[in-house]
Amino acid sequence: CRKLWDVNRESKPLKTVYVHEQLRGKLCDLYENDAIFDKFQCSFSGDAEYMMTGSYHNHVHIYDRAGREACCLEASGSKRRAAPRSRLNLPRPKAKKEEVTDMDLDKKVLHCAWHPTEPSIAVGALNAVYVYAAAPTGQA
Repeated sequence: CRKLWDVNRESKPLKTVYVHEQLRGKLCDLYENDAIFDKFQCSFSGDAEYMMTGSYHNHVHIYDRAGREACCLEASGSKRRAAPRSRLNLPRPKAKKEEVTDMDLDKKVLHCAWHPTEPSIAVGALNAVYVYAAAPTGQA
C-alpha cells in the first residue's frame, strides 16, 4: 500500500492506496523468491491528480487522487491494436480484476517517472526504458 502524508498532520496519512492487493494471496511465493523486498518507485503527475507505481508482470498502475485505478499498462515493446482510452488518454484498464496465478517475478517495473508538464511517462522494465505519451487532441 502507498500512504500519502501531509507534513502538517503527523497523526495519520491523508490517503492509503492499496496498489498490490492482487498479490496478497502470493505472499509466500514472494518471500521464498526474496521478491518481498522489491521496492517499486512511485511518481506523481505534474498537476498531482494522478499517482503511478510499478508492479510485477511489467505492469504500471496509475491511480487518481481518490485512490481509484485509472489505468494499468504493460511495459513491452510489442505494438498492440489501439485500445479504448481513459481521461489520461492511455489505454483503459480491464473491467474485471484478473486472478494472479503464475507470476514472473523477474518482470517488474521498479522505476517510473512522470514528465512535470507534459502528459507523458517513462517506465524502466528489465533492461529497457519505455516512453508513453498522450496522443494529440482528436486522435485515439
